[in-house]
Amino acid sequence: MGRNKPGRKNPIRVVVGEDSQFMRKMITDSLNSDPDIEVVGIAGNGREVLRVVNELDPDCITLDLEMPCMDGLETLRYIMSEWPTPVVILSAHSGNGARMAITCLEYGAVDFVAKTAKGHSFPVEELIAKVKMAAEVNAGKVRFAPTNFDLRVKSAGPVKTPSDYVVVIGASTGGPQALMEIIPRLPARLEAGVLIVQHMPPNFTRYLAERMDAESEMSVREAEEEDTISPGTVLVAPGGMHLFMEECEGVPTVMLLSRNNLQRTACPSIDFTLTSFAPHFREKLVAVILTGMGKDGTTGCMSVKRYGGRVICQDRETSMIYGMPGEVSRHSLVDEVVPLDDMADCIVKNIEHIRVKEFSNGS
Repeated sequence: MGRNKPGRKNPIRVVVGEDSQFMRKMITDSLNSDPDIEVVGIAGNGREVLRVVNELDPDCITLDLEMPCMDGLETLRYIMSEWPTPVVILSAHSGNGARMAITCLEYGAVDFVAKTAKGHSFPVEELIAKVKMAAEVNAGKVRFAPTNFDLRVKSAGPVKTPSDYVVVIGASTGGPQALMEIIPRLPARLEAGVLIVQHMPPNFTRYLAERMDAESEMSVREAEEEDTISPGTVLVAPGGMHLFMEECEGVPTVMLLSRNNLQRTACPSIDFTLTSFAPHFREKLVAVILTGMGKDGTTGCMSVKRYGGRVICQDRETSMIYGMPGEVSRHSLVDEVVPLDDMADCIVKNIEHIRVKEFSNGS
């Protein structure tokens, strides 16, 4: 798939899967308004999507979740099993739509576009940008790895105390799939709090946290104002909010700030979180930069290194998009470059190494 990709000269060929005639026209007109994109096929239900994809071999597919005959999730499962192709999901802002979008990322979708709430304009620019980005993804790197979502019974464990160590994980496109490979492999005994900054809209991060929590030994939830950074706990920055750190009576706690709509930075921002946590945790901070487009995280990693912390990046081969880890590597800020399958072990090893080194220096 993606036959035009090397030195692409022809437009990106897109198939649109959408049951609403009104939305089909809006999506098609939006995509065709860009000279680098051409809608070559339209389908009103899941079975028709499969037929059209098989016939036309597109570079990218946009897929609605709610379609007759075969819903978007089932259609996606067939596409990724039979004709691996970059897919961008169009999802509602509702709770069920957000849950389904997160599930679709596990089934191999590259990204999603949240349909705007009633009274707001259709996100044309976002859709075009994500289709262009998805069309450049090697479909062979897209992992088809749905979880069983069986709730694990977690022991109550000891009362949580503030953590002396912290792991900050930054991710964008391809991040949810990568996180589902990493977080469930981290042990509950990890002597560090974990923060996740995943580029994602409001509402969706809560369901991402729920799915990781269901599969993990560690407790995973969306961060709230004044949360304490505690060992064995994973906090996910809420979509549309920047996550900072402030000290409350000497204890590092979470502070959330709403997005400034005049700024075009990603929200939540990896840079903002890292530059906030680095001065406090210093050499006890481990920054992990995963797959994603752009350079969010580079400035933050400069701060981490300035204060003696460590930086780990996902390698090119396992990154869906090598933009963010590639930028950090290009600036020579990386201590280790690690494939996705080894990332959880690498995180544990680094925290243990920092603790041993601290005790050795103190003895």
